[in-house]
Amino acid sequence: MKYLRRFLWFITVRLFGICVIGTILVIAFYMSMNITNIIVLAKDGMSARAQVILGTEEDPSLLTKFFTADCLARDAAVGVALAGESRYADYDISGMDHRLKIEWMWTWPWDNTASAIAVESVPEIDGRVRSTRREAVIAAYGDSAVSPPAWDSTRYRITLIRDSGRWIISSINPTDERPGGS
Repeated sequence: MKYLRRFLWFITVRLFGICVIGTILVIAFYMSMNITNIIVLAKDGMSARAQVILGTEEDPSLLTKFFTADCLARDAAVGVALAGESRYADYDISGMDHRLKIEWMWTWPWDNTASAIAVESVPEIDGRVRSTRREAVIAAYGDSAVSPPAWDSTRYRITLIRDSGRWIISSINPTDERPGGS
């Protein structure tokens, strides 16, 4: 009886340890899967948003793949761009170097929300003022206005929700902190 009890205790301790390790591995797998999906979605979504603001995206409805309708309705920069009043409206933009650096992010595998803090920058915008607007732009802003204005780097607090098994950005709010080094 003594040996049977020791044997059962040995098996129980080992099974408990295996269950704990298995649980940790499953949680780590789902967290890494969510984090990867969120990073890809945030980078692609914010890049599409920048393309709409710059006027290089022909179809602004593409943003609904990445953002909720409420988020797009609250986004002043997208609203101004869709109204044709963006500060880039007078320019033919041929390309950009969009960068999104995720500084912090968190989500639990069982949560349907995630938060991130990211810095968006566009260090290079390729383009020229439209020939039809050239004279007016140069008269208003000077000879340096031939090239598109610089993009303001901004730190955002991004909130994402899981809807029908996929992540979507539900809000982007600029923070008061200025991005360092950008």
